[in-house]
Amino acid sequence: MMNIQHFTRASLFMMIAVLLAATSVCVPADGTATSSGKTVMKSTFAYQPPQRGAPQARVGGGTRGIGGDVPELQVLAPDHVGLTTQAQPTLYWYAHSPVSAHIEFALIDETSIDPLLELETGKVKVTGVQHLNLADHNITLSPGVPYQWSVALIMDEDSRSTDVIASGVVELIEPNKEMKSRIDASQGTDLVAAYANEGVWYDALDTISTMIEKSPTDQQLVAIRATLLDQVGLQAVSQK
Repeated sequence: MMNIQHFTRASLFMMIAVLLAATSVCVPADGTATSSGKTVMKSTFAYQPPQRGAPQARVGGGTRGIGGDVPELQVLAPDHVGLTTQAQPTLYWYAHSPVSAHIEFALIDETSIDPLLELETGKVKVTGVQHLNLADHNITLSPGVPYQWSVALIMDEDSRSTDVIASGVVELIEPNKEMKSRIDASQGTDLVAAYANEGVWYDALDTISTMIEKSPTDQQLVAIRATLLDQVGLQAVSQK
């Protein structure tokens, strides 16, 4: 897993794909087997989207070059505005196949002309789940503000039309007393379930991903993350 650090500033990219990923969430009440073969109680790890009537917000990157295979790129985010209780959350994305490319990351809000954060790596090998911690770059979100975050694989610096781009939206909320009490009383996989049940996507994902990073051979943890990803239409990622 790669945590991006020490980048040079790059020009803002706004070539966001117009095709939004559409999905319907259906959570069985009983335990079901995930694509990894592990059985997890989906009723326990049921992500409950916030009831806000928000438009779809996730954009997935795909093959857009001429000739050759360009990898798919997915932000690990719901197709609506995802919530966090952390002012400096960690954001995750996934490259479906290994590729050597520059990575460009941007974080913007609706009220600013310039991005709050804009980074570019040198050419690196990209594969699997990647993440960026906003705390590493002294970026703090304001409550109630939707922030669009974007990741681009720059396949050819001389032809930016071949960039593969994906984006999601994150919003910081202040938990109410009941939510805070449940979160404070939970730990481990119970904390993952608490965040998911409360509709706090980014915190649920970061909690289980951090646990997987510490215990990468624990297939039960992998199965829990797959369950969450399935519920927001990221089945292709959950099967990896």
